[in-house]
Amino acid sequence: MPTPMSLDGLMSYKQFIQELEDDILPSEAERRYQEYKSEYITTQKRVYFNTHKEEEWLKDKYHPTNLLTVIEKRNEHARKVAKDFLLELQSGNLDLGPAVTALNKTSEPKSEDEAGGGGGGGGKRGKESDFSAAPKAPSFTSDPKRILTDIEQAQALVRKLDSEKGIVDNVLSSSETETSGKDKSHSGSTGPVIIIRGLTSVKGLEGVELLDTLITYLWRVHGVDYYGKVETSEAKGLRHVRAEGKGPDAKGDEGEDKFDSHWQQRLKGQDPLEVMAAKEKLDAAAIEALDPHVRKIRDEKYGWKYGCGAKGCTKLFHAAEFVHKHLKLKHAELIVDMTVKVREELYFQNYMNDPNAPGGQPATQQPGPRDRPMMRRKPSMESRLRDDRGGRRERDRIDRSEDQQRGDGNGPNPEEGGYDAFGGQGGVHVPSYSADMNAPPVLMPVPGAG
Repeated sequence: MPTPMSLDGLMSYKQFIQELEDDILPSEAERRYQEYKSEYITTQKRVYFNTHKEEEWLKDKYHPTNLLTVIEKRNEHARKVAKDFLLELQSGNLDLGPAVTALNKTSEPKSEDEAGGGGGGGGKRGKESDFSAAPKAPSFTSDPKRILTDIEQAQALVRKLDSEKGIVDNVLSSSETETSGKDKSHSGSTGPVIIIRGLTSVKGLEGVELLDTLITYLWRVHGVDYYGKVETSEAKGLRHVRAEGKGPDAKGDEGEDKFDSHWQQRLKGQDPLEVMAAKEKLDAAAIEALDPHVRKIRDEKYGWKYGCGAKGCTKLFHAAEFVHKHLKLKHAELIVDMTVKVREELYFQNYMNDPNAPGGQPATQQPGPRDRPMMRRKPSMESRLRDDRGGRRERDRIDRSEDQQRGDGNGPNPEEGGYDAFGGQGGVHVPSYSADMNAPPVLMPVPGAG
Protein backbone atom coordinates (compact mmCIF):
# COMPACT_ATOMS: atom_id res chain seq x y z
CA MET A 1 0.00 0.00 0.00
CA PRO A 2 1.50 3.37 -0.96
CA THR A 3 2.29 5.82 1.82
CA PRO A 4 -0.16 8.74 2.15
CA MET A 5 2.41 11.49 1.63
CA SER A 6 4.75 11.74 -1.29
CA LEU A 7 6.80 14.64 -2.54
CA ASP A 8 5.70 13.75 -6.05
CA GLY A 9 2.05 14.55 -5.36
CA LEU A 10 -1.19 12.59 -5.33
CA MET A 11 -1.18 9.52 -7.55
CA SER A 12 -3.91 9.07 -10.11
CA TYR A 13 -6.02 5.92 -9.90
CA LYS A 14 -4.11 4.44 -12.84
CA GLN A 15 -0.78 5.05 -11.12
CA PHE A 16 -2.10 3.74 -7.81
CA ILE A 17 -3.32 0.36 -9.06
CA GLN A 18 0.09 -0.38 -10.58
CA GLU A 19 1.39 -0.77 -7.04
CA LEU A 20 -1.31 -3.22 -5.94
CA GLU A 21 -1.30 -6.99 -6.24
CA ASP A 22 -2.37 -8.37 -9.61
CA ASP A 23 -5.39 -10.37 -8.41
CA ILE A 24 -7.12 -7.53 -6.50
CA LEU A 25 -10.82 -6.97 -7.21
CA PRO A 26 -11.78 -3.64 -8.86
CA SER A 27 -14.11 -2.75 -5.96
CA GLU A 28 -11.34 -3.33 -3.43
CA ALA A 29 -8.88 -1.32 -5.52
CA GLU A 30 -11.34 1.58 -5.66
CA ARG A 31 -11.89 1.42 -1.89
CA ARG A 32 -8.17 1.46 -1.22
CA TYR A 33 -7.64 4.38 -3.58
CA GLN A 34 -10.35 6.47 -1.89
CA GLU A 35 -8.80 5.62 1.48
CA TYR A 36 -5.34 6.60 0.20
CA LYS A 37 -6.68 9.83 -1.32
CA SER A 38 -8.53 10.84 1.86
CA GLU A 39 -5.49 10.13 4.04
CA TYR A 40 -3.23 12.00 1.63
CA ILE A 41 -5.43 15.14 1.65
CA THR A 42 -5.84 14.98 5.44
CA THR A 43 -2.09 14.76 5.96
CA GLN A 44 -1.45 17.59 3.51
CA LYS A 45 -4.02 19.83 5.20
CA ARG A 46 -2.50 19.15 8.62
CA VAL A 47 0.90 20.26 7.34
CA TYR A 48 -0.59 23.37 5.72
CA PHE A 49 -2.55 24.29 8.85
CA ASN A 50 0.46 23.93 11.14
CA THR A 51 2.46 26.14 8.77
CA HIS A 52 -0.10 28.97 8.54
CA LYS A 53 -2.20 28.73 11.72
CA GLU A 54 -0.68 31.85 13.28
CA GLU A 55 -1.50 34.02 10.25
CA GLU A 56 -4.45 36.40 10.66
CA TRP A 57 -6.02 35.71 7.26
CA LEU A 58 -6.47 32.04 8.15
CA LYS A 59 -7.78 32.90 11.62
CA ASP A 60 -10.33 35.25 10.05
CA LYS A 61 -11.70 32.31 8.07
CA TYR A 62 -11.79 29.65 10.79
CA HIS A 63 -10.88 30.81 14.31
CA PRO A 64 -13.98 31.23 16.53
CA THR A 65 -12.58 34.33 18.23
CA ASN A 66 -11.83 36.14 14.96
CA LEU A 67 -15.11 35.00 13.43
CA LEU A 68 -17.11 37.10 15.90
CA THR A 69 -15.61 40.26 14.42
CA VAL A 70 -15.87 38.91 10.87
CA ILE A 71 -19.60 38.17 11.31
CA GLU A 72 -20.27 41.63 12.74
CA LYS A 73 -18.53 43.35 9.83
CA ARG A 74 -20.21 41.09 7.28
CA ASN A 75 -23.68 41.81 8.65
CA GLU A 76 -23.02 45.55 8.66
CA HIS A 77 -21.84 45.40 5.06
CA ALA A 78 -24.88 43.32 4.01
CA ARG A 79 -27.27 45.86 5.53
CA LYS A 80 -25.62 48.69 3.61
CA VAL A 81 -25.60 46.80 0.29
CA ALA A 82 -29.26 45.80 0.77
CA LYS A 83 -30.24 49.41 1.30
CA ASP A 84 -28.45 50.49 -1.89
CA PHE A 85 -29.93 47.56 -3.82
CA LEU A 86 -33.52 48.43 -2.88
CA LEU A 87 -32.99 52.11 -3.74
CA GLU A 88 -31.76 51.11 -7.20
CA LEU A 89 -34.74 48.79 -7.57
CA GLN A 90 -37.19 51.58 -6.77
CA SER A 91 -35.47 54.03 -9.12
CA GLY A 92 -35.50 51.56 -12.02
CA ASN A 93 -31.70 51.56 -12.32
CA LEU A 94 -31.06 48.08 -10.99
CA ASP A 95 -28.61 45.99 -12.99
CA LEU A 96 -29.53 42.28 -13.07
CA GLY A 97 -26.18 41.15 -14.42
CA PRO A 98 -24.21 38.28 -12.82
CA ALA A 99 -21.36 40.46 -11.55
CA VAL A 100 -20.97 41.32 -7.86
CA THR A 101 -20.60 45.03 -8.63
CA ALA A 102 -23.66 46.64 -10.18
CA LEU A 103 -23.32 48.03 -13.70
CA ASN A 104 -24.34 51.57 -12.76
CA LYS A 105 -21.57 51.57 -10.15
CA THR A 106 -18.89 51.17 -12.79
CA SER A 107 -20.24 52.70 -15.99
CA GLU A 108 -23.33 54.52 -17.19
CA PRO A 109 -25.45 53.03 -20.01
CA LYS A 110 -24.88 54.65 -23.36
CA SER A 111 -28.44 54.43 -24.66
CA GLU A 112 -32.02 53.66 -23.66
CA ASP A 113 -31.71 50.21 -25.22
CA GLU A 114 -28.66 49.46 -23.12
CA ALA A 115 -30.47 50.71 -20.03
CA GLY A 116 -33.34 48.32 -20.56
CA GLY A 117 -35.98 51.01 -21.17
CA GLY A 118 -35.95 52.60 -17.69
CA GLY A 119 -39.17 52.90 -15.73
CA GLY A 120 -39.92 52.44 -12.06
CA GLY A 121 -38.91 49.06 -10.71
CA GLY A 122 -37.35 47.90 -13.99
CA GLY A 123 -34.19 45.82 -14.13
CA LYS A 124 -31.36 46.28 -16.64
CA ARG A 125 -29.99 43.24 -18.37
CA GLY A 126 -26.36 44.08 -17.65
CA LYS A 127 -23.33 43.50 -19.86
CA GLU A 128 -23.86 40.76 -22.42
CA SER A 129 -20.17 39.89 -22.08
CA ASP A 130 -20.77 39.10 -18.40
CA PHE A 131 -23.62 36.76 -19.27
CA SER A 132 -21.62 34.94 -21.91
CA ALA A 133 -18.62 34.59 -19.57
CA ALA A 134 -20.64 33.57 -16.52
CA PRO A 135 -20.79 29.88 -15.57
CA LYS A 136 -23.98 28.16 -16.69
CA ALA A 137 -26.52 26.59 -14.36
CA PRO A 138 -27.70 22.98 -14.76
CA SER A 139 -29.99 22.45 -17.74
CA PHE A 140 -33.12 21.82 -15.68
CA THR A 141 -33.11 25.44 -14.47
CA SER A 142 -34.07 26.62 -17.96
CA ASP A 143 -37.34 24.67 -17.83
CA PRO A 144 -40.24 27.19 -17.59
CA LYS A 145 -41.90 24.91 -15.03
CA ARG A 146 -39.03 25.69 -12.63
CA ILE A 147 -39.79 29.41 -12.47
CA LEU A 148 -42.37 29.22 -9.68
CA THR A 149 -40.33 26.71 -7.67
CA ASP A 150 -37.20 28.87 -7.86
CA ILE A 151 -39.11 32.05 -7.00
CA GLU A 152 -40.53 30.49 -3.83
CA GLN A 153 -37.20 28.94 -2.85
CA ALA A 154 -35.16 32.08 -3.54
CA GLN A 155 -37.65 34.25 -1.67
CA ALA A 156 -37.51 31.91 1.33
CA LEU A 157 -33.72 32.25 1.28
CA VAL A 158 -34.02 36.04 1.20
CA ARG A 159 -36.21 35.96 4.33
CA LYS A 160 -33.91 33.52 6.11
CA LEU A 161 -30.63 35.33 5.38
CA ASP A 162 -32.10 38.77 5.99
CA SER A 163 -33.18 37.69 9.47
CA GLU A 164 -29.70 36.28 10.21
CA LYS A 165 -28.04 39.58 9.29
CA GLY A 166 -30.60 41.95 10.76
CA ILE A 167 -31.98 43.30 7.47
CA VAL A 168 -35.51 44.64 7.86
CA ASP A 169 -38.17 46.28 5.67
CA ASN A 170 -37.15 44.42 2.53
CA VAL A 171 -39.91 44.61 -0.07
CA LEU A 172 -38.58 41.39 -1.67
CA SER A 173 -39.28 39.38 1.47
CA SER A 174 -43.04 39.25 0.99
CA SER A 175 -45.39 39.37 -1.98
CA GLU A 176 -48.39 41.64 -1.86
CA THR A 177 -50.35 39.68 -4.42
CA GLU A 178 -50.32 35.96 -5.18
CA THR A 179 -52.19 33.65 -7.50
CA SER A 180 -54.38 31.09 -5.77
CA GLY A 181 -52.58 28.03 -7.05
CA LYS A 182 -49.51 26.69 -8.85
CA ASP A 183 -51.65 25.36 -11.70
CA LYS A 184 -52.43 28.90 -12.88
CA SER A 185 -49.15 29.15 -14.74
CA HIS A 186 -51.08 29.06 -18.03
CA SER A 187 -53.11 32.18 -17.22
CA GLY A 188 -50.25 34.59 -17.80
CA SER A 189 -49.07 34.86 -14.18
CA THR A 190 -46.38 32.58 -12.78
CA GLY A 191 -46.91 33.05 -9.07
CA PRO A 192 -46.12 35.82 -6.60
CA VAL A 193 -46.18 39.46 -7.63
CA ILE A 194 -44.14 42.07 -5.75
CA ILE A 195 -45.25 45.68 -6.07
CA ILE A 196 -42.38 48.15 -6.41
CA ARG A 197 -43.37 51.74 -5.68
CA GLY A 198 -40.94 54.20 -7.18
CA LEU A 199 -40.94 57.98 -6.85
CA THR A 200 -42.92 58.47 -10.05
CA SER A 201 -44.31 55.04 -10.93
CA VAL A 202 -45.52 51.71 -9.62
CA LYS A 203 -44.58 48.35 -11.12
CA GLY A 204 -45.26 44.73 -10.35
CA LEU A 205 -42.40 42.23 -10.47
CA GLU A 206 -43.36 38.69 -11.44
CA GLY A 207 -42.17 35.66 -13.36
CA VAL A 208 -38.64 35.62 -14.72
CA GLU A 209 -38.00 39.28 -13.85
CA LEU A 210 -38.90 38.65 -10.22
CA LEU A 211 -36.74 35.52 -10.12
CA ASP A 212 -33.72 37.32 -11.58
CA THR A 213 -34.19 40.16 -9.08
CA LEU A 214 -34.23 37.73 -6.14
CA ILE A 215 -31.20 35.82 -7.44
CA THR A 216 -29.26 39.05 -7.99
CA TYR A 217 -30.15 40.23 -4.47
CA LEU A 218 -28.95 36.95 -2.94
CA TRP A 219 -25.62 37.22 -4.78
CA ARG A 220 -24.80 40.86 -4.06
CA VAL A 221 -26.16 41.12 -0.53
CA HIS A 222 -25.62 37.63 0.89
CA GLY A 223 -22.89 36.13 -1.30
CA VAL A 224 -25.23 33.32 -2.39
CA ASP A 225 -24.75 31.95 -5.90
CA TYR A 226 -28.20 30.36 -6.12
CA TYR A 227 -27.70 28.29 -9.26
CA GLY A 228 -24.14 27.41 -8.24
CA LYS A 229 -25.17 26.12 -4.77
CA VAL A 230 -22.52 28.32 -3.17
CA GLU A 231 -22.68 30.58 -0.10
CA THR A 232 -19.67 32.69 0.74
CA SER A 233 -18.89 35.80 2.75
CA GLU A 234 -16.47 36.91 0.01
CA ALA A 235 -18.49 36.91 -3.23
CA LYS A 236 -16.21 37.46 -6.22
CA GLY A 237 -16.49 37.21 -9.97
CA LEU A 238 -19.68 36.10 -11.71
CA ARG A 239 -22.55 34.00 -10.41
CA HIS A 240 -24.14 31.14 -12.36
CA VAL A 241 -26.82 32.07 -14.88
CA ARG A 242 -29.55 30.00 -16.51
CA ALA A 243 -28.57 28.32 -19.74
CA GLU A 244 -30.41 29.60 -22.81
CA GLY A 245 -33.15 27.23 -23.93
CA LYS A 246 -34.22 23.90 -22.52
CA GLY A 247 -31.49 21.27 -22.55
CA PRO A 248 -32.14 17.70 -23.67
CA ASP A 249 -31.63 16.41 -20.13
CA ALA A 250 -33.67 19.08 -18.40
CA LYS A 251 -36.56 16.72 -17.68
CA GLY A 252 -35.92 14.29 -14.89
CA ASP A 253 -32.39 15.54 -14.29
CA GLU A 254 -30.97 13.77 -11.23
CA GLY A 255 -29.31 17.01 -10.14
CA GLU A 256 -32.66 18.74 -9.67
CA ASP A 257 -33.48 16.83 -6.47
CA LYS A 258 -29.97 17.41 -5.13
CA PHE A 259 -30.24 21.09 -5.99
CA ASP A 260 -33.50 21.60 -4.09
CA SER A 261 -32.31 19.42 -1.21
CA HIS A 262 -29.21 21.61 -0.81
CA TRP A 263 -31.20 24.80 -0.32
CA GLN A 264 -33.87 23.15 1.82
CA GLN A 265 -31.14 22.04 4.22
CA ARG A 266 -29.84 25.60 4.35
CA LEU A 267 -33.33 26.93 5.11
CA LYS A 268 -33.52 24.53 8.08
CA GLY A 269 -29.95 25.12 9.22
CA GLN A 270 -27.82 27.91 10.64
CA ASP A 271 -25.52 30.57 9.29
CA PRO A 272 -22.28 28.71 8.38
CA LEU A 273 -20.11 31.35 10.06
CA GLU A 274 -22.22 31.21 13.21
CA VAL A 275 -21.78 27.43 13.26
CA MET A 276 -17.99 27.80 13.07
CA ALA A 277 -18.02 30.48 15.78
CA ALA A 278 -19.60 27.79 18.00
CA LYS A 279 -21.00 30.20 20.58
CA GLU A 280 -22.99 27.52 22.41
CA LYS A 281 -19.98 25.20 22.70
CA LEU A 282 -17.81 28.00 24.01
CA ASP A 283 -20.47 29.11 26.50
CA ALA A 284 -20.74 25.55 27.82
CA ALA A 285 -16.96 25.32 28.08
CA ALA A 286 -16.84 28.71 29.84
CA ILE A 287 -19.40 27.65 32.44
CA GLU A 288 -17.45 24.50 33.13
CA ALA A 289 -14.23 26.48 33.40
CA LEU A 290 -15.72 29.22 35.61
CA ASP A 291 -17.36 26.96 38.17
CA PRO A 292 -14.15 26.72 40.24
CA HIS A 293 -14.14 30.55 40.42
CA VAL A 294 -17.55 30.73 42.11
CA ARG A 295 -17.12 30.83 45.92
CA LYS A 296 -20.04 29.84 48.14
CA ILE A 297 -19.97 31.86 51.35
CA ARG A 298 -22.08 31.47 54.47
CA ASP A 299 -23.38 34.79 55.79
CA GLU A 300 -24.95 34.76 59.26
CA LYS A 301 -27.33 37.59 58.45
CA TYR A 302 -28.27 36.94 54.79
CA GLY A 303 -27.64 33.22 54.46
CA TRP A 304 -25.64 31.81 51.55
CA LYS A 305 -23.82 34.20 49.25
CA TYR A 306 -21.78 33.60 46.11
CA GLY A 307 -18.52 35.41 45.62
CA CYS A 308 -16.22 36.04 42.67
CA GLY A 309 -13.07 33.97 42.86
CA ALA A 310 -11.04 36.11 40.48
CA LYS A 311 -7.80 37.41 41.95
CA GLY A 312 -8.38 40.58 43.96
CA CYS A 313 -12.17 40.63 43.46
CA THR A 314 -14.47 40.73 46.53
CA LYS A 315 -17.89 41.00 44.84
CA LEU A 316 -20.78 39.02 46.36
CA PHE A 317 -24.00 37.89 44.62
CA HIS A 318 -27.22 36.11 45.52
CA ALA A 319 -26.85 33.29 42.96
CA ALA A 320 -24.12 31.49 41.04
CA GLU A 321 -25.43 32.59 37.61
CA PHE A 322 -24.84 36.22 38.62
CA VAL A 323 -21.22 35.37 39.35
CA HIS A 324 -20.90 33.80 35.89
CA LYS A 325 -22.30 36.96 34.30
CA HIS A 326 -19.95 39.11 36.35
CA LEU A 327 -16.94 37.00 35.34
CA LYS A 328 -17.84 37.28 31.64
CA LEU A 329 -18.25 41.06 31.81
CA LYS A 330 -15.49 42.05 34.21
CA HIS A 331 -12.99 39.23 33.85
CA ALA A 332 -13.27 38.30 30.17
CA GLU A 333 -9.54 37.61 29.94
CA LEU A 334 -10.03 34.83 32.49
CA ILE A 335 -12.60 33.13 30.23
CA VAL A 336 -10.30 33.37 27.23
CA ASP A 337 -7.47 31.80 29.18
CA MET A 338 -9.66 28.98 30.47
CA THR A 339 -11.18 28.18 27.05
CA VAL A 340 -8.11 28.66 24.86
CA LYS A 341 -7.71 24.92 24.30
CA VAL A 342 -11.34 24.56 23.18
CA ARG A 343 -10.96 27.51 20.80
CA GLU A 344 -7.85 26.07 19.21
CA GLU A 345 -9.56 22.70 18.73
CA LEU A 346 -12.53 24.42 17.06
CA TYR A 347 -10.12 26.40 14.87
CA PHE A 348 -8.52 23.19 13.62
CA GLN A 349 -11.84 21.40 13.16
CA ASN A 350 -13.33 24.31 11.19
CA TYR A 351 -10.38 24.24 8.81
CA MET A 352 -10.34 20.47 8.36
CA ASN A 353 -14.12 20.29 7.81
CA ASP A 354 -13.99 22.76 4.91
CA PRO A 355 -13.61 20.77 1.65
CA ASN A 356 -12.57 23.96 -0.16
CA ALA A 357 -10.05 25.07 2.44
CA PRO A 358 -6.77 26.57 1.18
CA GLY A 359 -4.06 23.95 1.00
CA GLY A 360 -6.58 21.17 0.54
CA GLN A 361 -6.24 20.67 -3.20
CA PRO A 362 -3.32 18.29 -3.82
CA ALA A 363 -1.14 18.43 -6.90
CA THR A 364 -1.22 15.25 -8.94
CA GLN A 365 1.84 13.29 -9.96
CA GLN A 366 3.09 13.83 -13.48
CA PRO A 367 2.92 10.70 -15.67
CA GLY A 368 6.24 9.14 -16.48
CA PRO A 369 8.60 6.34 -15.45
CA ARG A 370 8.77 5.90 -11.72
CA ASP A 371 11.58 4.36 -9.70
CA ARG A 372 9.65 3.06 -6.72
CA PRO A 373 10.91 -0.03 -4.90
CA MET A 374 7.34 -1.32 -4.55
CA MET A 375 6.60 -1.27 -8.28
CA ARG A 376 6.08 -4.75 -9.73
CA ARG A 377 5.55 -4.20 -13.42
CA LYS A 378 5.62 -7.29 -15.60
CA PRO A 379 8.21 -7.27 -18.43
CA SER A 380 6.69 -6.76 -21.85
CA MET A 381 6.50 -9.58 -24.40
CA GLU A 382 9.09 -7.83 -26.55
CA SER A 383 11.60 -7.60 -23.72
CA ARG A 384 11.02 -11.22 -22.72
CA LEU A 385 11.64 -12.42 -26.30
CA ARG A 386 14.75 -10.29 -26.52
CA ASP A 387 16.06 -11.68 -23.26
CA ASP A 388 15.34 -15.28 -24.36
CA ARG A 389 17.03 -14.75 -27.72
CA GLY A 390 19.99 -13.09 -26.06
CA GLY A 391 20.31 -16.03 -23.67
CA ARG A 392 20.31 -18.55 -26.52
CA ARG A 393 22.97 -16.59 -28.36
CA GLU A 394 25.14 -16.52 -25.28
CA ARG A 395 24.83 -20.31 -24.88
CA ASP A 396 25.68 -20.87 -28.60
CA ARG A 397 28.72 -18.64 -28.25
CA ILE A 398 29.97 -20.58 -25.21
CA ASP A 399 29.46 -23.96 -26.97
CA ARG A 400 31.41 -22.81 -30.06
CA SER A 401 34.17 -21.47 -27.86
CA GLU A 402 34.53 -24.81 -26.09
CA ASP A 403 34.64 -26.71 -29.42
CA GLN A 404 37.35 -24.40 -30.71
CA GLN A 405 39.42 -24.84 -27.58
CA ARG A 406 39.21 -28.68 -27.80
CA GLY A 407 40.51 -28.66 -31.42
CA ASP A 408 39.35 -32.26 -32.28
CA GLY A 409 41.35 -32.20 -35.57
CA ASN A 410 38.33 -32.77 -37.80
CA GLY A 411 38.11 -29.12 -38.74
CA PRO A 412 40.37 -26.17 -39.31
CA ASN A 413 41.97 -24.54 -36.30
CA PRO A 414 40.92 -20.92 -35.93
CA GLU A 415 44.36 -20.06 -34.62
CA GLU A 416 45.91 -20.98 -38.02
CA GLY A 417 44.13 -18.06 -39.64
CA GLY A 418 42.61 -20.11 -42.48
CA TYR A 419 39.01 -19.83 -41.28
CA ASP A 420 37.14 -17.67 -38.84
CA ALA A 421 34.37 -18.84 -36.56
CA PHE A 422 31.72 -18.59 -39.29
CA GLY A 423 33.67 -20.27 -42.08
CA GLY A 424 35.08 -17.15 -43.59
CA GLN A 425 38.39 -17.54 -45.37
CA GLY A 426 41.60 -16.33 -43.80
CA GLY A 427 42.32 -12.65 -44.01
CA VAL A 428 38.64 -11.68 -44.38
CA HIS A 429 37.31 -9.99 -41.20
CA VAL A 430 33.75 -10.76 -40.27
CA PRO A 431 32.43 -8.49 -37.50
CA SER A 432 31.00 -10.11 -34.43
CA TYR A 433 27.35 -9.51 -33.51
CA SER A 434 25.81 -8.26 -30.32
CA ALA A 435 22.70 -9.41 -28.51
CA ASP A 436 20.70 -6.69 -30.27
CA MET A 437 21.52 -8.05 -33.75
CA ASN A 438 19.74 -10.95 -35.39
CA ALA A 439 21.76 -14.15 -35.21
CA PRO A 440 22.87 -15.69 -38.56
CA PRO A 441 20.94 -18.80 -39.63
CA VAL A 442 22.35 -22.14 -38.45
CA LEU A 443 22.16 -24.90 -41.11
CA MET A 444 21.44 -28.33 -39.66
CA PRO A 445 22.13 -31.50 -41.80
CA VAL A 446 19.02 -33.49 -42.68
CA PRO A 447 19.41 -37.33 -42.55
CA GLY A 448 19.48 -38.87 -46.05
CA ALA A 449 20.26 -35.57 -47.76
CA GLY A 450 23.85 -36.64 -48.50
